[in-house]
Amino acid sequence: MLSNAARFLMVSAAASLVALGSAPAEACQEIADEALDLAAAQTPLASGAALFTLIQKNVWGYSSSDLGVLWGSPSPSSAVYYDNAVDLIDVIGTAAGDDFTPITNIANIAAGDVLVIDATGTYSGHTAIVTGAPQQINALNPKIGTDTQWALPIVDSTTSVHGCSTIFADDRFTASAPGSCTGTFRGGVGTAFMRIYADATTGALTGHTWSVTSGGTFYAQSGTTYPVRSFVIARQQSCPLL
Repeated sequence: MLSNAARFLMVSAAASLVALGSAPAEACQEIADEALDLAAAQTPLASGAALFTLIQKNVWGYSSSDLGVLWGSPSPSSAVYYDNAVDLIDVIGTAAGDDFTPITNIANIAAGDVLVIDATGTYSGHTAIVTGAPQQINALNPKIGTDTQWALPIVDSTTSVHGCSTIFADDRFTASAPGSCTGTFRGGVGTAFMRIYADATTGALTGHTWSVTSGGTFYAQSGTTYPVRSFVIARQQSCPLL
């Protein structure tokens, strides 16, 4: 189990960066705590969606039948979690929108929220657990208009490293030399950071990159100018839902 001090260090990357205020009280901190424990244990899981599913089973004792009632599947994919989060689907027998509340402003993201990227025709989607408040960074390439950029601390399960930043590191990556972007990567559950873009005036979420590394591919929420991989920051409406 991780100590409180260790958890704090994981989500406090650099003192020179601007950090947001304290997390809203209604966020499910239990989700972030369990995610960090699974990361510390280097739990082998096939996907980020499987990670969120396991967290629900571990924290609240959900069975596969319970998950089927909540999400319409005993083993939900990222696409299923996304559709629930944006209310494209609602499970029969439950009230509409009774599972997730979308968090649409960068200032309101908190530990215990769930980041879900929707699937596309060539991409299966992804799910990650937010473990702390986003931290504003000096803009890196690609720069998108006047959008602000934020480093978001997460836990996920993946076989693709979240970049090679030494400040916003993926703890599954071991560089071959200090500062090198070549090295070895351990797949499975671990801590990392993703980069979130937000409108400089309204704080609305506009896109993301997989890592906080200069030159990473920017994915927009919508439109035709940039490749699109829509994502949502979703908050459970109660802890637990059942």
